Amino acid sequence: MAATRLIFHTMYVARSTFFQYKIPRYILKLPNTNMRRASSCLKTSLFFTVAQCAYPVDKDNKLIQPPSPHTLTNEYMISQACTSSITATQQLLTVTLSAIIDTAKSYRECMERLMSLMDDSLQVQGSMALQSDVWDQVVAMRIKVGDCKKKLQELSSFMEYVDKLATSAAETAYLGGAEHMSTVMCETINSAHAKLAVEYEKTKAVEKDFLKQQETFVKRACDIEKELKKREEAVKVGY
Repeated sequence: MAATRLIFHTMYVARSTFFQYKIPRYILKLPNTNMRRASSCLKTSLFFTVAQCAYPVDKDNKLIQPPSPHTLTNEYMISQACTSSITATQQLLTVTLSAIIDTAKSYRECMERLMSLMDDSLQVQGSMALQSDVWDQVVAMRIKVGDCKKKLQELSSFMEYVDKLATSAAETAYLGGAEHMSTVMCETINSAHAKLAVEYEKTKAVEKDFLKQQETFVKRACDIEKELKKREEAVKVGY
């Protein structure tokens, strides 16, 4: 009976929409026979359009039946809510993980670029013009390295809260009857932890090389400065 009422209601809506539709002028100039055909086609088209909106279908072109009122129990609603919570938490976890990976990559690239610039500054030391230009690049890159490191630390701290949220969502989904979604959330958390571990290991390795490079840079810079002072003193004595 409900389906029959819906069909009659759909026919009524289509009929009402047809009579409200303004027929173009060029149709009014056609003979009566053609005009009737155009009106009939228009009514049929509108009917199927409304009927298609009234009956949603799935991928297999099968009608999607609304849930029965008998199945809308408290347990069912809690399970559906847990599923929605898992979906939203997965999205947050994925977006945060992607941000950390991108920031860590930029941080490593900036450190590698800074190490290269420090080597260049040692090679041009003694030439004031070249040394000034390279040193400006070194300072700018140091600032960029600091910004990337700060952003990475903030994202890492935020990830801790996201991880707690994801863990709580998985536990809640399990208790709420959505065991499958709980398992999916646990797998997502484990995958995120593995990827984060790889990124942090890469970053720590580059940071270790960067610290060694800085130590070497300071020593070599001091040695070069001493040699330049000796040369200047020797030139003064020669004069």
